[in-house]
Amino acid sequence: MLLKLVDLFSFFSVVLRAGTLVFQSFLLGGVLFGVWIARDSPEVSKDSIGRIQASARRLLRASAVGLAVVQLLYLYVNSTVLMATADISFASVVGANFFVSGCIVLTAALVTTMIARGTNYIVKGSLPVLVLVMLGASVMTNHAASRLEGRPLLITLSCVHELATGFWIGGLPFLVLGLYRAKDLRTQWYVTERFSRMALVSVAALVVSGTAMSVVYIGSWAAVLGTAYGVMVTAKATMLGALLLLGGVNFLLIRGTSREYAMVRLRRLIEAEVGIGITVILTAASLTSQPPAVDQTSDIVTLAQIYQRLKPSVPRLRYGYVEEVADTASSAVPGGKALAYNVDGLPLAPRLVNYSIESEANHHWMGLVVLAMGLLALLARTGKVPWAGYWPLLLIGIAVFIFLQADSECWPVGWKGFWACWADPEAFQHRIAALVCVGFGVFELRVRKQARENNPLALVFPLMGAVGGAVLLTHTHAITNVKENLLVELSHVPMGILAVFAGWARWLELRLPEKDRAIPSWIWPACFVLIGAVLLNYREM
Repeated sequence: MLLKLVDLFSFFSVVLRAGTLVFQSFLLGGVLFGVWIARDSPEVSKDSIGRIQASARRLLRASAVGLAVVQLLYLYVNSTVLMATADISFASVVGANFFVSGCIVLTAALVTTMIARGTNYIVKGSLPVLVLVMLGASVMTNHAASRLEGRPLLITLSCVHELATGFWIGGLPFLVLGLYRAKDLRTQWYVTERFSRMALVSVAALVVSGTAMSVVYIGSWAAVLGTAYGVMVTAKATMLGALLLLGGVNFLLIRGTSREYAMVRLRRLIEAEVGIGITVILTAASLTSQPPAVDQTSDIVTLAQIYQRLKPSVPRLRYGYVEEVADTASSAVPGGKALAYNVDGLPLAPRLVNYSIESEANHHWMGLVVLAMGLLALLARTGKVPWAGYWPLLLIGIAVFIFLQADSECWPVGWKGFWACWADPEAFQHRIAALVCVGFGVFELRVRKQARENNPLALVFPLMGAVGGAVLLTHTHAITNVKENLLVELSHVPMGILAVFAGWARWLELRLPEKDRAIPSWIWPACFVLIGAVLLNYREM
């Protein structure tokens, strides 16, 4: 039980680390936005710039509060895990590197919250210092600070990488809010052009520093797909490519079209950039739970092993059982578990489910349903098959299937109690996924039945899809049986990326002007079809 709780705390630790990086990026981007992007200029209305600056300060304070709360939870979770696993006192934890770093970040965030209300030169001068202190403390706990060789170079690259991420991705929410607060087109255009120039420099710094660190931390081409670290870096690069594509479209809109035509589209595209950018940061947090690939030379999975696992094969739609005497405990069969128990704790049926066969069958049945959803959504898009528009009902079926079959040892069909299942990290994530699916189905079906413009309920589906993909990408990495877990991860990571793309494509379909919706309206159903195909080819053996 203690091991399960430690695993659950480890998962929360990664999530809280992700929250730290997100709010830290917001603070970096917010300070730069307020000090340089939205600065006073005789070219624009002082009243409009004043509204932008005021809204930026409010968002900056909210980000600082969020960082302080997340950091408190982060310190609590990590201290609890360390004391429980190492059997040490709290006094011994206080001197740990993560604790010192966390306290510095927490203090700087609280001070930022208090002084960000002001507008004088002292405030404007102190905020950059505070966020740089947070950045330095954050770097104390990443891979660069722990290296024995090349540490100064790696720390420099890490600082440049996090600064560029904060200035670009962390500044995007402030740009979205600023464009909303500025009522006149001249001010909106002024802020957008200044942000665009800054973003170009940030993207260049991000790509150069990220490439350099990838070369050092991954070490070889074989480790790109042969290690969990390399796979997550590849996932980051893929989503960064999508961000660059959206940024390129924005750049062309700014340079090549009328302001009235471009501004409406820019605001919607930037919203999608914010979502994908935050997911990139969450994926980066997942890397903190995994040692660099260059340190895992004995655990690299070969291309031949990857092909053997991922090559197309017939889906498994039947569950496999191991014959067993009815009065024998389930532990007698390695890899098996009893379907149900009587009041004396003995199996009700003389058979045990094999873990791997059960998991494969679950994934393949899910793949059939998701594939059907994607195909029906594509048919509904054509407008020629009206009944295909009821595809969201399949999501409720998925939720029921997950709840009952994904963890057959859990309540209500298994021997584990209700609360014990929520303490199991894998069962916890499965049941959260079931709730997400119910939300998908209910909200999306209501939206399609109402069929009205600017319906806020319509945004629930893309948001939940994007969040589900982000959760799949934000996870802890196993430190035992590394190769086997990586082979499983090679199918989960593409599904996470596709879910993120599907969510934000649907968002753009809803938010863009009607004549610009064609491309995103085809992208998200296609992503569902691909997710179904990946699920149908899932293997654990």
